[in-house]
Amino acid sequence: MKKIKLSVFNLLVLFLFSSASVSAQSIKDLLNSSTVKNAVTAVTGGKALTAENLSGKWIYVQPAVELEGDNALKNIAGSVAATELEKKLKETCSKAGIVEGLFNYSFQADGSFTNLLKGKTIKGTYVIDEESKTIELKYGKIGNKSLSTLKARVILTNDQLSLLFKADKLLDFISTVSSVSNNSTLKAVNKLAEQYDGLMLGFELKQE
Repeated sequence: MKKIKLSVFNLLVLFLFSSASVSAQSIKDLLNSSTVKNAVTAVTGGKALTAENLSGKWIYVQPAVELEGDNALKNIAGSVAATELEKKLKETCSKAGIVEGLFNYSFQADGSFTNLLKGKTIKGTYVIDEESKTIELKYGKIGNKSLSTLKARVILTNDQLSLLFKADKLLDFISTVSSVSNNSTLKAVNKLAEQYDGLMLGFELKQE
């Protein structure tokens, strides 16, 4: 399927560039159009980040960890650290009520979302940046607690969604909603997180 899409896209571009009747401006407009961007995204993997593609209910499956940074020595051990972080983050998430099947996000095309956590539904709004593939989640309150706005990098495929947050922001969020700031596992995650630049933590979800 990917090969077919790619060949069709290439033929379209070749046709446009070989046609004398098509102006440079119209070519630019086409290449910047959402149709072509979606086609490019499809052949390179994943789906375009749009409200339409994001709409629906997404169920938590497991933690997501991504290690980045310029420290080569740390990056060599990255896969080992990531495995350890995933294990500890899963423990922390579980104690916070973030468990498979019971934690989810529901996104609506109108820019609103709900987040089910520990049997409570938290409402909010979201803003998508299609170019950078990021989403800004603006939470309302849970009880008398004000939740901070979270910005996540998004990886979206047909039925899977990964939300990756800056480690400190996500850990603050988990602490706020669950009062686990003194939890030994959370402290262990924080300690590991301090060793890596650009550490991203988050959730892997599947569409219901």
